[in-house]
Amino acid sequence: MIESVLIGIQSLVNFLFLIVVLGTAGFSWWLSTKYRQRHAEFPWKKSGIIVAIEVLVWLVFNIFWRFFMHNWWIVAIVVGVVFVAVIKGRKKRHVI
Repeated sequence: MIESVLIGIQSLVNFLFLIVVLGTAGFSWWLSTKYRQRHAEFPWKKSGIIVAIEVLVWLVFNIFWRFFMHNWWIVAIVVGVVFVAVIKGRKKRHVI
């Protein structure tokens, strides 16, 4: 049961990554047409670097997610540690 939930989460996140990458590429194309109308050069190198970083983060996410799929108990520990850290961080802010 846990694996089916984790597979669903991975599919959703992969879809969101796809939307972000395609959105970045589409926005870059749209912006390049605006630059071309003003006879300016569009920085395709910067746009390519942004898309490459997005794809790299996507690949790293999938590698780590496969690891967590086989060791799902690690996810529970990490979420617990992050939760405790957030709670302690909020308490410290309110004391000051």
